[in-house]
Amino acid sequence: MTKFLVVDDDPDLGAIVEEKLKPLGTCQVCTSGHEAIEVLGHEIFDVVVTDYIMQGGDGGSLAHFCVNRKIPVLVVSSFPETQIRPYLPVGATFLNKFHAVRGNLLEDTIRAILPVKLG
Repeated sequence: MTKFLVVDDDPDLGAIVEEKLKPLGTCQVCTSGHEAIEVLGHEIFDVVVTDYIMQGGDGGSLAHFCVNRKIPVLVVSSFPETQIRPYLPVGATFLNKFHAVRGNLLEDTIRAILPVKLG
């Protein structure tokens, strides 16, 4: 079963992402980048889905942490990708937050990140 770590300081958006991912696996939710790094220190996740701008550790730093440890990471933000991409490591996937919570784009993007595990 695929394990997701969802990181968002907005509890409503975190809950929406968690609900969308539940059919694909299990989810744990953190409310900051610092909390997520602590959790990643003692638990293994198949993919991290993180907001970009958060209090308590930003998604860009978390994305670098994940890529350095070969953990697939999907960064979601309401800011345009052109503003965020320069601060993300090579290998991080970006998705606009408004598009991620509608339709199946989030799920389809996750499937693209983990094609073997999710089929």
